[in-house]
Amino acid sequence: MTRHQPHLLKRLCRNASGASAAEFALVLPIMTVLLFGAVDASGLAWAQMQVGAAARAGATYALTYGYDEAAISSAVTNATAFTVTAATPTKTFGCPSSASGIAEVADDTTPCADSGETPGDYVTVNATASYSPIFGWPGLPDSVDLSARSQVRIS
Repeated sequence: MTRHQPHLLKRLCRNASGASAAEFALVLPIMTVLLFGAVDASGLAWAQMQVGAAARAGATYALTYGYDEAAISSAVTNATAFTVTAATPTKTFGCPSSASGIAEVADDTTPCADSGETPGDYVTVNATASYSPIFGWPGLPDSVDLSARSQVRIS
């Protein structure tokens, strides 16, 4: 009987049937979590792009048709199928500045400090939305607030 044991042990060591199934059973949960994470991350990226597109749509409306608070807000909310909320657009006067981008001035009669030119009219459009992941993740919030801002010179 002891004579056949080494032969049996060699045969068991060479037998690989079921090894692939066992490896698959170990890897499957990890791959599933990674897949669900990728789906949620891509959904978040898509939602952020939609919010940015909505803010740009409001700025484009202001550039094309001028400053109309209600119409700009409507352009933001109707820009995408994703539910986006538009904050009240703001109109300011400013001058291009290499230090801060746009230096705001009190009104359109105050000349620009750097160049002495007449300041331009700027419209700032803000868009916000909330994204809820498809799957709940321990340690992460149930929803993420997204926002985008677009600013355009209209004159």
